[in-house]
Amino acid sequence: MSVRNGDKPLLLIAMMLSLALMLAGFIIGFQTDLAAQSEPHQPAPTEAGLTWLSVLGRILVTNIPALCLIFSGVITGGISTLIAWPLTAIYIGSTMRIGQTRLGISEVVDSIWIYAPIEFLALLLGAGAGLMPLTAAVRSALSTSEHARPLQQYLHTFPFALKILGIASVLLLAAALLEATVLATKGFAP
Repeated sequence: MSVRNGDKPLLLIAMMLSLALMLAGFIIGFQTDLAAQSEPHQPAPTEAGLTWLSVLGRILVTNIPALCLIFSGVITGGISTLIAWPLTAIYIGSTMRIGQTRLGISEVVDSIWIYAPIEFLALLLGAGAGLMPLTAAVRSALSTSEHARPLQQYLHTFPFALKILGIASVLLLAAALLEATVLATKGFAP
């Protein structure tokens, strides 16, 4: 049975698992009040000569490794994605909590509403792609009607997972371009 013709498409199953891991991590991260434990807020000094391109570079240096890490489950049988994705979401949630505590939720939403949904979707897709071979193998192992063995299903999903990673990469680049523009116009340093 291929990835595209099943009762429950593997991508949907992997994406639902990815979404559950993201939400759990985000909620846990948002519950941690790191702002209360840190020093009083003092605005970070804006670096002189910071260009839009350098801001974009900083964003990509942060986001590309995160995407690669959460996609790495495609190689590790899903284990690295199962660990890294909730941890990444915990970081995102705690960062949102700090922003909400220090700036207020309206300021945070006003600053990120343009690029954050695209960035989160890219990471969600990357994690889903990292979980696809695992979900294919588990589905094959649990199904009595599957003709392919779990390892064969696992290996069969690699090309499809790489396509999803490509889509996630394009979305992440689009989000980074928007984020760099927002940060440059607001004068923030990432």
